[in-house]
Amino acid sequence: MINSRRDRRIAARQTQILDAAAHVFSQKGYQNATTKEIAEAADVSEGTLYNYFANKRELLIGVARAYADEVIADMETIQAEGYAELLAQFMANRFRRGQERRLFMVFLHESHWNEDVRRYYVEEAMHHIIARTEQHVSELIAGGVLREVDPVIAARTMSATIMGFAALFELGITVNHSSPELLGMQVTDILWNGLRTQEGSEQ
Repeated sequence: MINSRRDRRIAARQTQILDAAAHVFSQKGYQNATTKEIAEAADVSEGTLYNYFANKRELLIGVARAYADEVIADMETIQAEGYAELLAQFMANRFRRGQERRLFMVFLHESHWNEDVRRYYVEEAMHHIIARTEQHVSELIAGGVLREVDPVIAARTMSATIMGFAALFELGITVNHSSPELLGMQVTDILWNGLRTQEGSEQ
């Protein structure tokens, strides 16, 4: 039977362990984290952890894939009346995830000298997200929702905006008066309408 009780139990335990791995990686980095610490954070024995993931590299791959899947699902399942509202909600969702921001900063640093992090987090997760964003933008252009722009640049502009705010937040440079929702709206307004005045846009 597909999606049996046993399958659901296995999936839940895998998610529990991956959540713990993401937490430990975000606090200690991939290089310094141990499977023992991850098992303790997941409230399982180290032996149980190895029943689901053969080594720390598999945990890294799992965390990277889970992150990419979550971002892409978020992109595709948000319900909004227009694309600007959808983008604002998507931005807000990304801005409110502190652990996600810390993971990005830790893995960004480690990717320069750790081949596993570069290959599995940067290439498998980040490149996958950007590629899906490109496809999404292309579909919206074809449907007349967005004007004709280069989808490659548009996707990277959106990703760079989110990553840039992640870096600022983790460096302690915050926007104190903005909730994630308000910040998402403000950033979307700049991306959507630009910085020119209405008169300037008509020139």
